[in-house]
Amino acid sequence: MDPFNEIKSHLIDGKLIIKREDGYVEEESFTFYAPASETESKLLPSFAPIELLSFLKLHNGADLYVSPKYSGGTHLFSVKEILHYSKEWECPDNFLPIGIGLDGLRIVCQCYLEKVENFIWVGEFIDFEDDYHNLNMNYKTWLERYVAAQGDPFWEK
Repeated sequence: MDPFNEIKSHLIDGKLIIKREDGYVEEESFTFYAPASETESKLLPSFAPIELLSFLKLHNGADLYVSPKYSGGTHLFSVKEILHYSKEWECPDNFLPIGIGLDGLRIVCQCYLEKVENFIWVGEFIDFEDDYHNLNMNYKTWLERYVAAQGDPFWEK
């Protein structure tokens, strides 16, 4: 699964002209990091979603929709960062941090091994007891919609 194939095919020196929902147009940059090794992938818990593992085997992290003027954008974590932020953000056992979005929003994946389900949570500070930040969509759907929305926080609409 690589929802970025279309974007990558249009990049020039890692940049692409993006038209935002509010009408402004800007050249934004994208960086896709080298794939995670098999050894690195095995460091993740067994409940990590298959789609997340597939992404990490293609790109062990990425910086998306970064404005040269305003910075911002979204950073999708590498395996090492997932493990680091799991501890730093004090994520419960079935949650994996997957990135940091605009304005420092935390992006976390709630995983269920027995149900083969996962849900994306997004928020500045996530209270893992209250599902207010649960977007009620899985990793694959969230990533596809994020790309379709050209990096805009579609869940806020």
